[in-house]
Formats: sequence, structure tokens, C-alpha cells
Amino acid sequence: QPRAGRRRALADWIADAKNPLTARVIANRIWQFHFGRGLVRSSSNFGLQGDAPTHPELLDWLATDFIDGGWKFKRLHKRIMLSN
Repeated sequence: QPRAGRRRALADWIADAKNPLTARVIANRIWQFHFGRGLVRSSSNFGLQGDAPTHPELLDWLATDFIDGGWKFKRLHKRIMLSN
């Protein structure tokens, strides 16, 4: 059972609100789904060699709102599609 504990620790770290990378990647992918391009053009590479976001404040806001909204995908889709 030691693997189960490590997997749980990894899952907890990935979904931790103090780790905004996961929420940023999800928000970027959903943006890309709706508009054909992500706020980060290199959607598969958020690392140092990837592109910088075109609108970093928007991406951070979407990620934070996604976490604050309970990680609800439908809510994030709606937030993006009903925004100006």
C-alpha cells in the first residue's frame, strides 16, 4: 500500500490551491477549446521554454476563480463564454 500513499500525496499536491499551475493549465485549455488558441500559445509546455501568456492577469484570474469555484468545469466554461 505504500504506492497508494504516494499517489494520494501527488494528487493532493496537483489539486492544492497553493499550486496554481494545474488551474492555469486547465483554464488555458478551456480557453483554447472555445477560441482556438490558448492564452498561452504553447499549451503543452508551461515551462521555461514555453511561450509567455498573452494576458497573464486574465489567466491568473481565471485560474483563481476556477479554484474558488470548487474546480467546477461547467462554471469555468460559463464564466468564459458569458464574459465581455
